[in-house]
Amino acid sequence: MNSKDKKIDSRTAGSEEDFSVLKKQRPGNECYRVSWLWRIIKMLCLIASGALLSTAFPPLNWGVTAWFAIIPLYLIASEQRWPAALLSGFLWGVGWSFPAFHWLSEIDPVIPYLLAPVMACFYAVWAMFVPVLRRNIIYPLDILRKGYQGAESFTDFSPWRELVLALVLSALWCVMEWLRSDMLPWNYLSATQWQNLPLIQMCSVTGTYGLSFTICLVNITFAMAIWNALHNYRSGSKFKRPVPFMFSLFLLMLLVVFGNSRIVKMQKARKNLISFNAGLVQGDISQRRNASDIEAQEALNIYLEQSYKLLKHMPRPDVIIWPETAVPYPYRAQGIVCSEYRYKLFQLSTAAKCPLLIGTIDFEDLPPGVNREPGTLNSAFLFDAEGSFKAKYDKVHPVPFGEYVPFRKYLPRFIINMIDMNRDLTAGNSYQPLPIHPGVLAGISICFEDVFPYISRREVLKGANLILVITNDAWYPKSSEPDQHLANAVFRAVETGVPMLRSGNNSASCLIQPSGYISDCLFKKKDPVTGREVPAPEIRGRRSGIIPVMVPANPELTFYARNGDLFLMLCILASVGGLLYAAWSWRMRKVSLIKKFE
Repeated sequence: MNSKDKKIDSRTAGSEEDFSVLKKQRPGNECYRVSWLWRIIKMLCLIASGALLSTAFPPLNWGVTAWFAIIPLYLIASEQRWPAALLSGFLWGVGWSFPAFHWLSEIDPVIPYLLAPVMACFYAVWAMFVPVLRRNIIYPLDILRKGYQGAESFTDFSPWRELVLALVLSALWCVMEWLRSDMLPWNYLSATQWQNLPLIQMCSVTGTYGLSFTICLVNITFAMAIWNALHNYRSGSKFKRPVPFMFSLFLLMLLVVFGNSRIVKMQKARKNLISFNAGLVQGDISQRRNASDIEAQEALNIYLEQSYKLLKHMPRPDVIIWPETAVPYPYRAQGIVCSEYRYKLFQLSTAAKCPLLIGTIDFEDLPPGVNREPGTLNSAFLFDAEGSFKAKYDKVHPVPFGEYVPFRKYLPRFIINMIDMNRDLTAGNSYQPLPIHPGVLAGISICFEDVFPYISRREVLKGANLILVITNDAWYPKSSEPDQHLANAVFRAVETGVPMLRSGNNSASCLIQPSGYISDCLFKKKDPVTGREVPAPEIRGRRSGIIPVMVPANPELTFYARNGDLFLMLCILASVGGLLYAAWSWRMRKVSLIKKFE
């Protein structure tokens, strides 16, 4: 008998591989094929549901999809063992992160393919714990002792156990967001609701984690209601009210009521305000980090031209603001262009008779006796009405890989050559606000610092009554990055309770109220419903203009500004408590099974 004609006899087959071959050889047996088809369908469903969540962010802004995009992940992962659930979470995370961060392809087409697996790992870990926590929290210990058959036939689920599971998993989701916060606190689940003003008011108490928690809670309890309805239908059990889902909807209603009441309260409390006219200049200069003298001179000329246009406005500006690195040469460097840069700025300040704030690259002022090269800083310079230097702010949170290479000295040279941008910026260490107008202290955020809550919060605690953002999104002239940047930034105004003024090189130069409402912008468009002109921060281009700003003289600190991420601490405690309970339940079940054989 030839080896190729050999058949594996079921009586002699011993290994798992042998049985797998037998399944394929058995006439008319389609189970093997169907099982793989079902796995592929579930994988595609996970990727599609992750991609569905990405539609809730700009440019589509379909925020409603966030309320059910996690349901497939929970339903699939809850029925799996933890290794399969880990893979499910990874697939869902790739489906979400690749389109959500595809704008990074404008820097390098490879980056989204590298970043997506990294971001997906956080949601893989979350999904891994779904079956572990579900099995050990919602099933009583005596049911778990009966094994698989006992759990499969059990239908008398306690709604309170299910609610505890939903709360723990929602808290764990927030912990996963927090764990990636140092790398990229961008496009959290909460950011999907950036235009939902009543709902985002809760961030004044909980920060963005509270909103992410709420969205995740609605998803999970909705999924539980679906699973229970199907399970009861198959088993013929009596239908039960979905108490956890009803609880999450009731919580959502309370949060909307709170949000509306906060907005009304802020509108009524508009007293003791300081008004000034901010002159914003949006030069729309292309990215010129390694600019030539000609390119730097062109940028200087464009910003000067747009700034002098402001002086023809009535009312005249009380302060003129240029965005981050508007002129791509350091203000204090040597050279003909830099000398002209300083001289022309002095002329502008004295002609405008008002302060001038610019973003520029700068260098460290080393103390006497320190013998090393001064570090390079990304800074904001403030000049007074006479053109004299008054104060500055140095960026405290540089961009990883864009402004420095993490762990540079430990990386091989070939990797550094691939990712190096030929500079490592030094981080600043002061959160002191800058006095841009009498009674107005501006807490400065440069570049993407406005997506980090801790920076704005520390500045408000130091007396800032305005958040001033100077940024340059010219790296991304065509993608949705500037729109997503704005969506993630509006939460800083809500969290701190002070307005935010943004000055961008090519996008989103606007005023954001403490409610998160964008009240004014350099660009406007007609509302198709009302026909009135409304702010259009999504429009890009070159323009300068005056935006009237009203700042509270003595703003009342929000709960979040006073206490920070207290809600996150509760989420960490809830997650740890849930995991410890699951470990205890697993241990007790193992001990009881061992005793039966003693």
